[in-house]
Amino acid sequence: MGQIAVTMPGQFSVTINTNVFSLHAGRSESTLRDPIRDLIKAQRGMVVATTFASNVARLKTLADAAVAADRTVCFLGRSMRRMVSAAEQAGVLKGLPRTVSPEEALEVPRGNLMLIVTGSQGERRAASAQLSRGKYLGLEMKEGDTFLFSSKTIPGNERGVISVMNAFSEMGVNIVDDSGGLYHVSGHANRPDLETVHKVLNPEIVIPMHGEHRHLREHARIAMAAGRMSDVVTNGMMIDLTGDAPVVAEYIETGRTYLDGSVMIGSRDGVVRDRIRMSLNGHVMVTLLLDEADEPLGDAWVEVKGLPEKGRTGAVLADTLEADLTEFLDKAGKKVLKDDAKLDEAVRRVVRQIAMEEIGKKPEVTVVVSRLTDG
Repeated sequence: MGQIAVTMPGQFSVTINTNVFSLHAGRSESTLRDPIRDLIKAQRGMVVATTFASNVARLKTLADAAVAADRTVCFLGRSMRRMVSAAEQAGVLKGLPRTVSPEEALEVPRGNLMLIVTGSQGERRAASAQLSRGKYLGLEMKEGDTFLFSSKTIPGNERGVISVMNAFSEMGVNIVDDSGGLYHVSGHANRPDLETVHKVLNPEIVIPMHGEHRHLREHARIAMAAGRMSDVVTNGMMIDLTGDAPVVAEYIETGRTYLDGSVMIGSRDGVVRDRIRMSLNGHVMVTLLLDEADEPLGDAWVEVKGLPEKGRTGAVLADTLEADLTEFLDKAGKKVLKDDAKLDEAVRRVVRQIAMEEIGKKPEVTVVVSRLTDG
């Protein structure tokens, strides 16, 4: 029922605590089979259910309920099929009812078919989202069908899930979620379950893990109220547990890491931030040519990417920028023209000011200054 990792029994335990604010004891997975079976039996059209692909116990519950309701079961989604195969090979999943392939499912009457699909969190490429956009492997939802979310939406995924729900609703599909608590139980322990684990293991130190800061803090408070040492440990904190109480030994820099082509980059390296800025604001490249006396040679040259061709005045944006930059260069003083840093800053300011007036946004600006030499 709860996901709990324990190390060095009797000394300290590491516990998962995202349900620490739930005051009732957690329910068993076995309580879901009958309500789900009754729901499926009451439907005339095809029934589709989604849950976490890694929750193999729920997959079996859904399949057993479908068979009890005289439905043929079909799994859709590569991650779900991989999870089922791995769980069966490892002996974790036993007694799974016979399932059919998507091709075989096409031959089953809709009223006798149950699809168990990936995409409980609204992922765009998962089976749920693809069904909401039309056909997936030849199968499609129709008016009168039922779609069950046998899962809880993770905070942050609401937009994707609601988008899938609305798409199905427009098709006339009946949406059933877990708002009533009948069709989903959490895999994480609730507060009474955590307290029971504390009593059974009787650790000297409790380190709450996995959750938002408020979850960690509340769990640590519960542990300390029972006379156990605890602390809130966040990402990057290295904790020494050799003493009577947890002590911060060191701080490690942490953050997201991205694969950019074949190179790993950190979330704080600026690469991702620069791309986001360019995608939102567009990009302008300005090229300037100056002679040996730091006098402009010809007009400024501007290249625009990701921005409207014309501004509010109706003129071509690149032409407007070139004209205003050329005028600026003609009036600029020697101190600015001789100093690359000052010239770069001034040109950026002019471009962003004109762009704001013309298109209502300030683009990212790259300035290239080429100077002729006597050499």
